[in-house]
Amino acid sequence: MLIKYGLISSNVNIIDITQTCYTKLIKEGIICIPSDDNIRANYFTDPLFKFVKSIYIIDNENQIKQYDHTQNIYIDTFTESIYTDKDEIPKFIKDIYPANMILEKISKIHQNLTIDFGTLDEEFPEQLMAVKYLTGNEKVLEIGGNIGRNSLVISYILNKNNNNNFVTMECDTDSANKLIHNRDINKLDFFVESSALSKRKLVQKYWDTIVSDEDLEGYTRVSTITFEELTQKYNIDFDTLILDCEGAFYYILIDMPEILTNIKLIIMENDYVDVNHKNYVSDVLKNNGFSVDYEEKGGNWKFYYDNFYQVWKK
Repeated sequence: MLIKYGLISSNVNIIDITQTCYTKLIKEGIICIPSDDNIRANYFTDPLFKFVKSIYIIDNENQIKQYDHTQNIYIDTFTESIYTDKDEIPKFIKDIYPANMILEKISKIHQNLTIDFGTLDEEFPEQLMAVKYLTGNEKVLEIGGNIGRNSLVISYILNKNNNNNFVTMECDTDSANKLIHNRDINKLDFFVESSALSKRKLVQKYWDTIVSDEDLEGYTRVSTITFEELTQKYNIDFDTLILDCEGAFYYILIDMPEILTNIKLIIMENDYVDVNHKNYVSDVLKNNGFSVDYEEKGGNWKFYYDNFYQVWKK
């Protein structure tokens, strides 16, 4: 088997990449040639600059198959079987390249979604965690929906299972209205609660939300709802939390620890301004039987850059 890269119509501008594939792109006997011509050129060099190229695989009978830049290619070197994203990829290959499967899944979801007031490229790590961990059967409470980048992905996964047990909370009314707009143009089925989850009186200026019994100049009063009121309003026993709420989960746990009662999965950003707040949250989760299943670098917080994104499971 030979693997070549370029344009077969030009013998000059096609190169043999077999050795590179067998040395740099192989894992447990499975070669994975990535989609995207720019990524391929980084591995193989660029034999024809500014032209979109293809992969050509020549078998032992000199039969040639062409694969364009839109699909990952998996080659089983033991059997010489070839699979792409358009095929039913065997489970053992999915197990070897799980990240590829998640990226492919989220790419397909994005093809079925549209968003105004922003792009789906933002909040991508949060979307990846949602795609990786959600089966579609969960009862989800998202705190901090913003304009709905992750909310749309979450709802898409759940709605595929005829499941609308999903409430997203966004206390900024402008963002909440944009979220509702994005939900409706995608014809998705979930609930938007334009309130903060709190027992305290809150005021807000931009992303800064503080406790205050009195109205403050430059701040707007925030609508609030308690966890008990929320569950009664929507009649959902939440089992999954997805958190992007600017550190508010610390205060939520202090005032409403019952939020964890039925929870089995927590996908979160560690966006706390005080490292002691993060430590408190971690201790409470551990004491309630949770452990970290996944973490990823990110954010600008020096205390927990290495684990800014986390998934906790029970």
